Amino acid sequence: MCSYNKITFFCQHFEYRVAKHCHFARNDPGHQCFGAWTIKREWDEPQELCKDCAKQQIYSPSAM
Repeated sequence: MCSYNKITFFCQHFEYRVAKHCHFARNDPGHQCFGAWTIKREWDEPQELCKDCAKQQIYSPSAM
């Protein structure tokens, strides 16, 4: 079972990042996990936009 971190950004979007690969994913060349996964930690990034919003400049700098 792979473990992920869930990060919530200022724009209210969130992303999952791998915290720990399971045994099968560690041994797979593409690190693919076909089993269940869990959220190990959750945290907020109140001053940071997600990659997509930062790329599109949806929020103006004055709004932050």
